[in-house]
Amino acid sequence: MNVLIRTLRPAALIAAAAAALLLAGCSSAPVQHPVAAVGAPGPALTEGRPEAVAIGDSIAFGKGVRPDEAWPALVAAAHKWRLTDLAVSGSGFVHPGWNGTTYQQQVERALHAHPDYILIAATRNDRDEDPAVVEQKSAEMLATLHSAFPKAHIIGITAIWGDDRPPTTMTRVDGIVGKAVDGVGGTYLNIGFPLVGHPEWVQSDHIHPNAGGQDVVAKVIDSKLASVTPTL
Repeated sequence: MNVLIRTLRPAALIAAAAAALLLAGCSSAPVQHPVAAVGAPGPALTEGRPEAVAIGDSIAFGKGVRPDEAWPALVAAAHKWRLTDLAVSGSGFVHPGWNGTTYQQQVERALHAHPDYILIAATRNDRDEDPAVVEQKSAEMLATLHSAFPKAHIIGITAIWGDDRPPTTMTRVDGIVGKAVDGVGGTYLNIGFPLVGHPEWVQSDHIHPNAGGQDVVAKVIDSKLASVTPTL
């Protein structure tokens, strides 16, 4: 190998290095994992800003879109909060996500943060779970968050559905989670189903919002939030 390198002319070495750089660039495209990245701007950009954490499913995680296009990131940006998005694809209060965890593990991770705001979403993933268990788990997790962060503002939202008509089980889950959020003095936002009837706002699976759909959801959340807590 050393003999070969010594025999290469300088121009050949330069060409080989350029090719290697090109190949490295092609293989370094970011890969989106089913757990939200816990990335944040540097201290100079976040100093003094309120901190928020998001607990949720693949829609809160931003499956199929950039992390900064997911609704928690958009809401946080609108309010100048620094966000830690803990959402995991497939998870719910009861339903396990892709890695076998539920919202419980996200709550446990949140306990290591210092949030001023906690965003937590009901999810379609719990619609086929035992309602009694969903009620028990949601109440326990909300109580844990409130006990750990009594001064934090807990903001819950109803589940985000796709472009088809949601089943009645979804309304039941929304009611259960709303009761848990209300039980700890949080703010629960009924955002309806803004994506229903709008295939242009969802991805090809008809479930996950595309960037435009995430923006629609974030704006509905902000409008509801402004109407009940105008000082946020």
